Amino acid sequence: MDNPQFADPTPKRRERSDARENRRQLLAVAKQLFNTQGIDRTSMHEIGRTAGVGQATLYRHFADKGEICQALIKEDLAAFQERVGALIGGVAAVASPMARLETLIVEKNRLTESHLPLFAAIDEAAAAAPHKPFRGPFHTWLHEQITSLLAQAVAQGEVAPLDAAFAADAILAAVAPHLYRYQRQDLGYSSERIIAGMRHLFIDGLRLGSSI
Repeated sequence: MDNPQFADPTPKRRERSDARENRRQLLAVAKQLFNTQGIDRTSMHEIGRTAGVGQATLYRHFADKGEICQALIKEDLAAFQERVGALIGGVAAVASPMARLETLIVEKNRLTESHLPLFAAIDEAAAAAPHKPFRGPFHTWLHEQITSLLAQAVAQGEVAPLDAAFAADAILAAVAPHLYRYQRQDLGYSSERIIAGMRHLFIDGLRLGSSI
C-alpha cells in the first residue's frame, strides 16, 4: 500500500494551476463580452461556453455576474483606495477634514461614473441574494474613512456634534451606484450636477456657520 506521506504532490499542483487558468480565462472572456455586447446582454452560460469552461467549473469560481464584475474591478478599487487614501490622509493632513471629505465624495463619484456598468451589475446581484452582507470590503473602507473624517471635523469644531457613523451611511447611500445610474440615465443629471448637489448637502450643509 502506498504511504500517503510520500504521495506525489504533482496532481494537486496541476489542479491549482488549472483552476487559476480557468479563472483567468473566464475573466478575460467576460471582460471581452461585456465590452462588446454589454453586461445585461451577456449570460453566465455564454461566458462559460465562450471560455471553453464547463458550467460546473464556472459556478465554482463565480456564483453570478456580480462576482465576475467584482473580480474585474478589484484592481481598480485597490488603486483607488491607495490613491485616495493618500489624498485624504489622516489627522496630520493639511486640508481640513471636510475638505478631505469633499475630495473623497468627488473621487467616489468619478469612480462610479467610469465603472458604472460593473457597479450596477454588482448591486443587482447583491439585491437578488439577500443573504449576502450589505457591506463588502470596499464599502466598509469608505464607511471607515467618512466616519473618521466627520469625527475629526466635529473634534476640530468644523461641524456640530453628530452621529458620524449614521451620517456616513447617509452619504454612502447618496453615492450608491444604483442611485447614480438612475440620476444619470433616467433623470438625465450630469455628473457635475450630482457632485454639486452632494457638496451642497454634505459639505456646505454640515459646516458650522453655513447659511443652508
